[in-house]
Amino acid sequence: REELKTYSRKPANEDVLYGRDFDGDVTPIEQIDTAIGDVIISGMVRNVEMREIRNERTIIMFNVTDFTDTITVKVFAKNEQVPELSGVIKKGNFLKIKGNATFDKYDQEISIANVWGIRKGSDTRQVRNDLALHKRVELHCHTKMSDMDGVSEVKDIVKRAHDWGHPAIAITDHGVAQAFPDANHYIETLDKDDPFKVLYGVEGYVVDDLTKIAVHAGTQTLDDTYIVFDIETTGFSAIRDKIIEIGAVKVVNGEIVDRFSTFVNPQRPIPFEITNLTSITDEMVLEADPIEKVLPQFLEFVGDGVLVAHNASFDVGFIEQNCRYQEIEYRFTYVDTVAMARVLLPTLSKYKLNLVAKALGISLENHHRAVDDAGATAEIFVKFVEMLKKDHITDLKGINRFGERNVNAIRKMATHHIIILAKNDIGRYNLYQLISESHMTYYGRRPRIPKSLLNEHREGLVIGSACEAGELYKAILEERPAETIAELADFYDYYEIQPIGNNRFMIESSKVKNVNSEEDLQEINRKIVELGEQFKKPVVATCDVHFLDPEDEVYRRIIMAGKGFKDADDQAPLYLRTTEEMLKEFEYLGSAKAEEVVITNPNKIADMCEKIAPVRPDKCPPVIENSDQMLR
Repeated sequence: REELKTYSRKPANEDVLYGRDFDGDVTPIEQIDTAIGDVIISGMVRNVEMREIRNERTIIMFNVTDFTDTITVKVFAKNEQVPELSGVIKKGNFLKIKGNATFDKYDQEISIANVWGIRKGSDTRQVRNDLALHKRVELHCHTKMSDMDGVSEVKDIVKRAHDWGHPAIAITDHGVAQAFPDANHYIETLDKDDPFKVLYGVEGYVVDDLTKIAVHAGTQTLDDTYIVFDIETTGFSAIRDKIIEIGAVKVVNGEIVDRFSTFVNPQRPIPFEITNLTSITDEMVLEADPIEKVLPQFLEFVGDGVLVAHNASFDVGFIEQNCRYQEIEYRFTYVDTVAMARVLLPTLSKYKLNLVAKALGISLENHHRAVDDAGATAEIFVKFVEMLKKDHITDLKGINRFGERNVNAIRKMATHHIIILAKNDIGRYNLYQLISESHMTYYGRRPRIPKSLLNEHREGLVIGSACEAGELYKAILEERPAETIAELADFYDYYEIQPIGNNRFMIESSKVKNVNSEEDLQEINRKIVELGEQFKKPVVATCDVHFLDPEDEVYRRIIMAGKGFKDADDQAPLYLRTTEEMLKEFEYLGSAKAEEVVITNPNKIADMCEKIAPVRPDKCPPVIENSDQMLR
């Protein structure tokens, strides 16, 4: 046990607060992971605990952090010296301490004991200030209310934006509005004439339920001609990758009447992972015709029939793109059996082809071969037609009506991120309606907002395209056709781009084939900027804030590790940036364009939003005549 060191005369160095004076190099706390003996640490006191023990002595235990890690320090003192030490060892004080790094058998961890001396420390944290003449506005910000994601208190974030002189900041937690009251409490502490405001919003999970089960449906009945087909490709991009096999089955009056099957020479090596998946090798396609010959043959087989496929947008997208390459005019009517399955088989949790086939008792051999998958899909389609007819649905338009705002289907559909901001009191009401419906009606693993519902409540709202998980960014990343991207772009009021570091994980990901360098990420941002110019929509640069300062990433790292993310230690720099930091981040766009996306456009969006409170000032309590007399 350590004995308190006392001296008859005070040390000559006034910086010495306890014990003896000392010199030496400071060891970062993150490097103290074993009992390494004498060390010097420097940091801030996080918390202090005192406990009186035997022989009129007190143990003072306090945690010290240097913002790389935290360690416990223990000092044993005589009771009469506790008041003096209490003035030194206080929460928030910066101290330099020399002691012995040893394994504490009681706490079962490394701690600092046998303290040699304590000196005054200094705050080595880098204080960031926004010194720009014209300030930016952050339009994408998460607080602790973004469950298991954001780590900062909303008051701290709002205060920082205000202290930096930003005119506003948006609060956009995942699917909830729980941070709004605390944000408003901070606003209430400001002078009434202070123009700073909070933009109340949400990062929602949008579902595109506007895409019909039957696209471009006309007067076709369920007994007309349908071409159920499947393709195998060298990858997922209709622009970058090639078709290597087409299999199709013709269905008339609910019966299979003809088949089409052929390999396609991609005129390039088939990737190893595609061969593993499909068992199609280079030798198998070597003697096959190229797509320039195969596509006209396939279209002749299709004729005036309706195309049917499992996840039809993918297969039809490749056919449409190759039609564009060959300058073939097209307007396909097509049906998606995945969308049909969501409506007709609501008890399934997933709708992969093999799972749907199993649910319907249909055999599927050689999965991921076009001819076999097309055959199984045809049998699935025929069974679905029988089920629809039992519900008195006999044509494609009837299928679409049957699938409109189907709750079970929406709960199973893919979600994308979307930013929704309230412009005024009407927008606040509509925002709350969307949040409530997403939780009460459409919740399926996450609160979902159907696009059809969003359109009904769009008054008073500003809609942004969000981050890399937004559908616009994904469409550009996946190199979807220009018509598809244009349709998505038209839906949003503004587009969002983010610092390269936010999406750097894509470079290392084996799942993202189209991003191999920071230049690729910059190019995606440039394309979004070009879309803004094309559609005359503002493009804004956001940080996608999840913590306040760079060093706070350690807290989110712990959360991500707890959720099982293997890359938890490689945290993206999702901190609140100053105007200068953001201008530097986007300097590759040119100084004028960087200023536009960092300062001008975010301020335009902020100016569109009135200064509102998250709740009405009048709480609207119920009025019951003579209630006070009745209660007596």
